[in-house]
Amino acid sequence: MKIKKDANEYLFNEAIKYLGKYPATQKKIKEYLQKKIKNKKTYARAIFPEGVNKEDIVNKIVARLNDLKIINEDHFIESMFHYYQQSLFSIRKIKNKLFQKGFDPQIIDEFINQKFHENPELEIEILKQYIIKKKLVDLDESELKKKLYQQSFSESSIFRVIKD
Repeated sequence: MKIKKDANEYLFNEAIKYLGKYPATQKKIKEYLQKKIKNKKTYARAIFPEGVNKEDIVNKIVARLNDLKIINEDHFIESMFHYYQQSLFSIRKIKNKLFQKGFDPQIIDEFINQKFHENPELEIEILKQYIIKKKLVDLDESELKKKLYQQSFSESSIFRVIKD
């Protein structure tokens, strides 16, 4: 028979294992731990002190992971943004993907604004690369516009690229 661990220790170790496999945001780790708490197997392996607020346990673990710099959202958002940019996603699509990954909308907006501050032509550059990569150069204007709208590129970017 296995000796049961303290719930805090058990869940902390589970979070570390998860982060070893997948980079994650604080939100994703919270969701993961909440699922673990709902899982019957967890109760076979961990002891929860009586009357403890399980939400508090989760929040404390996430705070500890933050303090230990095990969750690094700044680094994670940068690498995800770079990946989506290389995939030639529109800014709107990138924002949406980052949101799905569990980043706070305010952090996403600040990050994207910073990127535009560094390079105001960011979406235009992605858009031009997209047209070349997808061999859309010879399409007539209305077909091209339709394809670019489907990819969520902004109207102003589409207009500027077509005008050039």
